[in-house]
Amino acid sequence: MRKTSGWYRRLHRAFDAPLVFNLYQALVDGGKGRQIRRFLAGVPFHSVIDIGCGTGNWAALAPGPYLGIDTSATFIEGCRRRYRGDPQRRFVQGDAASLDLPAHYDLALLVSVLHHLSDEEVRRLLPWVARHVRFFFVLDLYPVPWNPVSRLLYALDRGDHIRTPEAQKRLLLQHPGLRLVKEDAYFAPTGLYRHTLFLFACETASG
Repeated sequence: MRKTSGWYRRLHRAFDAPLVFNLYQALVDGGKGRQIRRFLAGVPFHSVIDIGCGTGNWAALAPGPYLGIDTSATFIEGCRRRYRGDPQRRFVQGDAASLDLPAHYDLALLVSVLHHLSDEEVRRLLPWVARHVRFFFVLDLYPVPWNPVSRLLYALDRGDHIRTPEAQKRLLLQHPGLRLVKEDAYFAPTGLYRHTLFLFACETASG
């Protein structure tokens, strides 16, 4: 499937609209919020930094300060409108690994972002995460090869780096400052997507 074709670009321009993006997620790949809360139950965190925050759906997870980062200007503007008037919810457009943050956060989220990053981009991000947070949570999709509908949806995804759970874990553990605390996996209610969940302790974090 050619991801440079005109129809493919038009399709994904539609998904740049926050309303369309959220509707698709709810209908086809719902249940993430419930799974994240279940997995993170008992993890001590107050402040959250959300890398690749998209439409800001996970801002509600943070009991305290929340910073959402995304490369999409459309998503960031939508997040700012959505959380206007909430001083604890901040949003910045940019590449997380290139930002100079003076603050330290309890928890970093990387939700459905890993498959958009090359191995080299992940290696560049991990030292940044290890310096700025206590815990690092990663949720990402992984292949469903026996389901033709899933194969089509995965092929249409803008991410070019869909990895098996083993490959995900091996890549994330390349940084010596990350220690795996626990892992899990689940199917979306539709059965069309399945996801890994990882929680790492960042043993080199400062602050």
